[in-house]
Amino acid sequence: MEEAVTTKPAQPRKKPPAPQTLERVCLAREHEHQGVLRAPGTEIEVHPETARWLRAVGVVSNPKTKE
Repeated sequence: MEEAVTTKPAQPRKKPPAPQTLERVCLAREHEHQGVLRAPGTEIEVHPETARWLRAVGVVSNPKTKE
């Protein structure tokens, strides 16, 4: 007589983490972004960790808020 094969009930798959929103920063000096040399004052969108690194090395500042 063959034994019945029992399987565990399927567990729902975990959703992948939501992608982080990009952070808008303003270039404080000339910088190459995505293969293009950008002038100071240009606003770009980057990953939050990249923005943190760019701030640490003095390449960017926070964008000016529109009033």
